[in-house]
Amino acid sequence: MWLFIALLLIACDKKHTIPEQLQNKQPDLIIDNAEFYLNSCQSLSGVFNDAGKITSRVIVTFPTRLMSYCSEERTQLSYDGTYLTVKLCRTAFAAGGCGLERYRSKDFQHWQEYIGITWVNNEQYEAWRQLGSSSTKADEINKVIP
Repeated sequence: MWLFIALLLIACDKKHTIPEQLQNKQPDLIIDNAEFYLNSCQSLSGVFNDAGKITSRVIVTFPTRLMSYCSEERTQLSYDGTYLTVKLCRTAFAAGGCGLERYRSKDFQHWQEYIGITWVNNEQYEAWRQLGSSSTKADEINKVIP
């Protein structure tokens, strides 16, 4: 009886739940105890190890662009100590050029998308807005340092 209960507890243990599609894939980026996987231009997944408890989830799903495809070679994932940044290279069918999209997050929950350059007092700034917002105004700007 005790053996059955022990086997049942082991079978129901959620400590090692890594999705099959990520099990044999190398992570695109590792930060501390977290592994990050880019799923083409669709999403970013994370596998987190919290004191031996392994969990995984889709962190962000990127907006779709009709009539375009993703260039895997030019897609990048980076971390500068503050922001986790994703750069996606999407090419419109029959266009030939890459349209670079950038997304970033400080906490892996609240994401911003790059919307361009703005100028304040003759100084150049990058403009970012919350992902999903339709506003034309930036939610945050960062000075561009040459």
